[in-house]
Amino acid sequence: MLLEMNVKLRRGHFDLTTQLSVNDNSIGVFGKSGAGKSTILELIAGTLQPQSGSIRLDGKILFDSKKGIVMPREQRPIGAVLQIDALDLKATVHEILLSAYQRIFKPRRLLKLDAIIQLLALGPLLTHSVQSLSAGERQRVALARALIKSPQLLLLDETFATIGQDYRMQLLPFLKTLQDELNLPVVYASQSLGEILELTDKLIILEQGKVLRHGSLREFAKQQGLLRYLGIRQVDNLLLVTILSHDQFSGSTLGHSYGVPLALPFRPHFAAGEQIQVSVRANDVALSLKYLDGISIQNQLKGRVCALIPNGESIIVQVDCGGVVLAEITPKACRDMDLKEGDSVYCLIKTHSITILTEMHAQTNQRVVSHGDGHYYLSTEFAAIKHFKRYL
Repeated sequence: MLLEMNVKLRRGHFDLTTQLSVNDNSIGVFGKSGAGKSTILELIAGTLQPQSGSIRLDGKILFDSKKGIVMPREQRPIGAVLQIDALDLKATVHEILLSAYQRIFKPRRLLKLDAIIQLLALGPLLTHSVQSLSAGERQRVALARALIKSPQLLLLDETFATIGQDYRMQLLPFLKTLQDELNLPVVYASQSLGEILELTDKLIILEQGKVLRHGSLREFAKQQGLLRYLGIRQVDNLLLVTILSHDQFSGSTLGHSYGVPLALPFRPHFAAGEQIQVSVRANDVALSLKYLDGISIQNQLKGRVCALIPNGESIIVQVDCGGVVLAEITPKACRDMDLKEGDSVYCLIKTHSITILTEMHAQTNQRVVSHGDGHYYLSTEFAAIKHFKRYL
């Protein structure tokens, strides 16, 4: 998907000036309340028109003020679940879905109506009027209507917030399948970073109607101010993990990061082969000079000490375990172990000290020290980091 926008819009005291070019299969639009997330999606969907500028999807002009082109929403190859959308309150669920299905040219129908009804558990609601539905049920109907359109782009505005946890867990794998097998791009707008990260780590960050940044979370990991804006708590190691399997008997999910095996907290909803991001605080990583038998810690990662970095009252030990892992220990521990660059050590990580990034609660005063691929960032007071980049 190539989405290009260069638009201006003024609504009361709100000014939106957005210029971006997105070439990703899935992207999240993140920002605080009033940042312009819903407005961006309305402009793309066609329920709102900018005062000037242009919008293009895969080269097709959706809006161009200079050329006088305004493609109506009904003709745009876009399915959208927007906060401002209103369903016909008197119509039944079946009438709404069947009407939407019949409007789609047969060769363009990628999804069967019955399959969508089954996925979103709308069968018991088909004879109900929209007026009698709860907010979450209406969201499911709106999502079904958007999918029935067999769109080239799917827009979701805070959809997971009201759709319900059970349906959310069914919907996420389905959306990922649509992305992978049907190449259906998804733009998801939310104030919840965790919700966005369940679909993608590619972000458009909005503030006061302007694009603050556009890129991946791993790129933002080097920018402390952005992390605070995103609401991520302190993270010391941010690792990309590929899920391998689940062991209910041992109570853990097994995966690997950069070829290194890891035992994670038990999360059976992750599919084998799926990639997720996890965090581990540096002060939750213990070090040992040898492999330890008879202990409860399941993760003992062998690596080589690349750098010993003084950090106030502690020492940051950078260990190459295939990916970069940082451990925070006391100066006394460092002396007692007689640690030197080049030494072999084992990083000991408890399973339950590993946090799934999408489950992290928003906190302030964060810092990212490492995100596992040879780049890391320390808080501004630790300027000495510049002298250790040669070890990366």
